Amino acid sequence: MSNGPGRQGQFSYAQKNHIESFMPAFCAQLDAGVNGLALTKWKQETANDILASPLFAGKLDVSNNSQKAWHEIPFSRLTEWRELFRFIGQNSYSIPALHRLLANAEKEGWSAEKILEICQLAKAGKYTARNFTEYEIYLTILLYELGGGAAVHAMNHSIFALPCRNTIQPYRQQSKLIPTVGSLRFADVSQNISTLFGSHPSREAESDDSPSTKFGHTLSMDELAADPRIDFMPETDEMGGRGDLRAVEAAVAAVKAGKVHVSHEVCVGAISHLYGTNYGAKPIYMGPTCKKGPWQDSVRLMEVIIAAWKRSPDGEAKHGPLLSISTDGDHKRRLALFVLCMQNEILPKNPLYPFVRNLPGLNLRVGKDNITHDGDPKHIFKRNRGLLSSSEGIIVKERLPNHDWSKTSIHNLLHPSDGQHVSEAIKLMLCIIDIAKLDSEDFDPSEAEFEALCLLGEAYNALLQPFINVELSLSEQIQSLVTASHLFCALYVQHGTSFMSNQLYADMQSMFKNAVLMVSKTRLINGELKVYICLLGDDVLEALFGRCRITGGHSPNCSIGVLRDRLGSAMNLDYVYERYPELERHPPRLTMIHKRHVDHLCPSHFKRELRTNSCDLESCWAAAVKAAELILASYGVRMNMSFSQRFQNKDTDPSQPMGGKYPAISGGIDRSMANLKTSSSDDEELINPDTINFANLVAGVDMDAMIESKNLSDAAFAATPRSLFAQIDAAGKVAHKKSILRTFFAMTQDGCTSHDRLQRVRGFTVGGKTWNRDESDENVCSATHFQLGNLFTTLLCHNGTHLGLAVVKSTLIKRNAAGSKSSSISAIPRAELHLPSASYSISGQILSLVPLVSSQPDVLFAWDGEFISFSLKKKKSSGEEINHKRNLQITVSSQLIGCDIQQQAREISASDFRVPDSGIYASPIANTVIETSIRDRNACRICGKAVKGPDRQHHVGEHILKAMRGVPEASIKVPSRSQRPTHVAHAEGPVVSPSRTRRQTRNARPPTLS
Repeated sequence: MSNGPGRQGQFSYAQKNHIESFMPAFCAQLDAGVNGLALTKWKQETANDILASPLFAGKLDVSNNSQKAWHEIPFSRLTEWRELFRFIGQNSYSIPALHRLLANAEKEGWSAEKILEICQLAKAGKYTARNFTEYEIYLTILLYELGGGAAVHAMNHSIFALPCRNTIQPYRQQSKLIPTVGSLRFADVSQNISTLFGSHPSREAESDDSPSTKFGHTLSMDELAADPRIDFMPETDEMGGRGDLRAVEAAVAAVKAGKVHVSHEVCVGAISHLYGTNYGAKPIYMGPTCKKGPWQDSVRLMEVIIAAWKRSPDGEAKHGPLLSISTDGDHKRRLALFVLCMQNEILPKNPLYPFVRNLPGLNLRVGKDNITHDGDPKHIFKRNRGLLSSSEGIIVKERLPNHDWSKTSIHNLLHPSDGQHVSEAIKLMLCIIDIAKLDSEDFDPSEAEFEALCLLGEAYNALLQPFINVELSLSEQIQSLVTASHLFCALYVQHGTSFMSNQLYADMQSMFKNAVLMVSKTRLINGELKVYICLLGDDVLEALFGRCRITGGHSPNCSIGVLRDRLGSAMNLDYVYERYPELERHPPRLTMIHKRHVDHLCPSHFKRELRTNSCDLESCWAAAVKAAELILASYGVRMNMSFSQRFQNKDTDPSQPMGGKYPAISGGIDRSMANLKTSSSDDEELINPDTINFANLVAGVDMDAMIESKNLSDAAFAATPRSLFAQIDAAGKVAHKKSILRTFFAMTQDGCTSHDRLQRVRGFTVGGKTWNRDESDENVCSATHFQLGNLFTTLLCHNGTHLGLAVVKSTLIKRNAAGSKSSSISAIPRAELHLPSASYSISGQILSLVPLVSSQPDVLFAWDGEFISFSLKKKKSSGEEINHKRNLQITVSSQLIGCDIQQQAREISASDFRVPDSGIYASPIANTVIETSIRDRNACRICGKAVKGPDRQHHVGEHILKAMRGVPEASIKVPSRSQRPTHVAHAEGPVVSPSRTRRQTRNARPPTLS
């Protein structure tokens, strides 16, 4: 055997191959020889003779060596694998994409020696496996949307070697949404539908849904907070309308005059699938709003969105019809939905009639194409919690369960200040449900509070179970919701608004009605489709808003121009989270279930029968009504008639329990919304759906005319040359339109003198507002309020002897005294500036004024464009002095500012001030009130000596110690009684003798002066 390098005592590869090829032929030859020998000489020779044969002995030696080689081959390969494992273990953090490298090795059938060679190349950076999996691609998309290109670059060059940005582009859908600015445009909504619901080949190939599958959809409407900033859209050359520099100047003038204002919210309309997959909200409309318009505008907006979905080839024709419109508790949108979704009654010719004809008490009014409105479950849960935590409480069975709660106990138990916490709202309702499980043997039967809470718990249990119990089937969910509808109806009939506000009751009944009709409408599409109760409402839109905010990082709010880009990123996040839900972190405040192992309820959690064919609405309705009557009877609620008798009247049902009057359109105060951030409710008169002419509301919405107008506008826009730059002067100087908008609409900011470089160079800052100011009232104007950026005059003291007048530009306003940690504000009512009790402080920079020689006697000074600054002298290590200039910032009380100080002085004084020609004058302030207010020396009340602020406590302490030890003082001017306690320098703090202990000091009487 030849011994190769590093393999002492082993066969070479050539010998191994020779032995492996020689062994089969040799064994066959050996067998033939042995058999022939046995046949010819078996009588003459014994076994010992055969074994002693030289020929057999030689062949036997060869056979033994061959078997030895066969045993040594696996051991050599084991050594190679051992070396490979040792290398991987020592360099596991240095081999990029090791998991993909091993996947290639298994696929290609590499030997251990080749795998080791490839690993060494990968460690040296000469090889990277690029067989990316779907999980890695979508994980990189998630990184890109949340962290940007820098995060993708970092992970691409890490040991994980995730795909680069160019690799994920074919899988990442770049949605270019069109915001609606100015008038409502049908074409904008239709274009957004085609963008989001149109064909996307890379994703359609991965989708499990059949292209021909159609299902129901819901339209969600809500507002999102945005920065009140004007944006420029280069795709359409718009700023609330197309125009040049003159249009910008006109818009700025209109804003300053108060004719128009910059919106601080964006209205978003989104459509979502009522299906088990891909059910995220897709925004098809976004437009600025101020919530000041009438409810008729909301009707027209929703009518345009519905028509665009119905007409678009990528809308109803491809995916399915709109079945419902969901929203939160906004009062104006509630009126709009009531008018839009209560136009017609379900009659025998309606395809829904066979499913709902035997459901007594179900409100049969629907909108065009049987569309209905829906209330959001999470908002309803939060508003029920707000109702419980309100000071009025709720009345159940003629009892007020929380009548003796103090404000402290309400705060500790219900946390009324945090009205947005869904988990806490559900936890409170579950606690009320659990009250019925208590042992009531020791309770006083005369007290009905326990029964009232148990009855309320039964109603809450029927309301919550369909949304938090994943073990219910569709029939059980519908039965529970119908039971809750009748229980709340009975309590509302008995107690009215003392039990629940009109608005909350109407939203709950709308949710119950929509859930029942959703089953029948889905059955018309396809009886095999499932109905997911958890997808009802606008929670999918709230999730979309949350993803828009997290893509903004530390700047969650944005303008409408930035919002459209964030919505496109949110669409990609939605697609990734839909395929890999474990990657999404759900906010704890929005969790709708109290189980630790489930963060968020989604369609995949419901495993029972949810197909519409399995739900018999008539049997579910009858069982639910019977269950509600049994619950009411068990707790002694007396009803003058049964539900069937009450609902025999056509105009009486849970939606109009009093007969003919709908609580949904009540103008009363909704006390369930007290702790939620919603717009204030205006006084709205009651609306009867039979008296509304819906055709008049949408008469001005001509879809064909809007499409034709859009085509003409696009043709004219395409023929007109456009540019990102606009001419700003006669000399032909141009500037970018975004910079023009930011500069012209900076109402109170001087970007040229700002300390923020981005503010000076680009006209805006990264973090939005520079200071954390309180939002001012929208009615603030310069005539009634002193605002940031306004000029004011104040008096300044020079060297403690002379007084000067300074003109200052305000840069900061605080509500409390100077130096406090109060939040800043942007305006002060002028009537409160000089009040004695005013606690405002104003900071600013002093304008640099130069004397002006002019023929106009009223103009004495001119501003040279600079601010007063002072020099700071510092020394280098070499001893040379360096001057650094800094702007002078002063802070004064609001009582010492004004623009008409001299006029007030003329009214007080008998004669005018005599001012030199230069306009600069000095006035002595000795022995005046001004001297006392600006000097930091106050006279001691004991001896009359002027003492500085930091020395007052020490000075008064000397008087106290001398009085305690009986040391006479000749300079005492204020007589004191022996029993009068001495207070230290106007409550500056007590002086404690070091010889006393803490207990002696606490128990001792105050020292007195002798």
